[in-house]
Amino acid sequence: MGPDARGQILIFPGAPVVSDAPLWDSEDGTTTTDLLEQVDEVFRVRAQQLQASAEQQARAGSTQARLHDDVAALCTQEIRPAMEAFLVRLRTNGGGGLLEERAGIAGTGVAPRMRLWMSLSGEILGRPRQDRNPYLQLDFEMTTRQITVAEGDMWQGHGAAGRVGAWDVSEVTNVLVTRALLAVLQRAAL
Repeated sequence: MGPDARGQILIFPGAPVVSDAPLWDSEDGTTTTDLLEQVDEVFRVRAQQLQASAEQQARAGSTQARLHDDVAALCTQEIRPAMEAFLVRLRTNGGGGLLEERAGIAGTGVAPRMRLWMSLSGEILGRPRQDRNPYLQLDFEMTTRQITVAEGDMWQGHGAAGRVGAWDVSEVTNVLVTRALLAVLQRAAL
């Protein structure tokens, strides 16, 4: 790094200072001035820092993996079944739709997403669009353990679309998802 105010050279924060004065007590209780022992100490401190960093990353990775598993289970057990059942009922009544699912990519900022596009008249032709098709979109925010809820009730050129709120992951149920889908459908049909 460079010399400090006393003219001593600092290797890195937390490391011993290079000096001609006695440096520190060794493990056997003697004071040493051997500069080469400082190399050993630098590597010992560095190894401790690397070990602490690796342990912290492992804990964070384990937490992230557990959260990813929780989100996958939530999609499998609550969200996807609600959206699939809603889509079946839309089709039974002459409508249609498309269920999209994105798994998300850890560490890249790509969040898991579930989105159900709806049509009030037959299947959706072409790519669904927020300015044409009603939808409910759920984006999982892994850092906050929340789901960002966006919905649109656009149909035949009328309606609105955008973010409407957030749900805690712990409160999401099949019933909550179905009620949100029904609310979008009701507004789109008016």
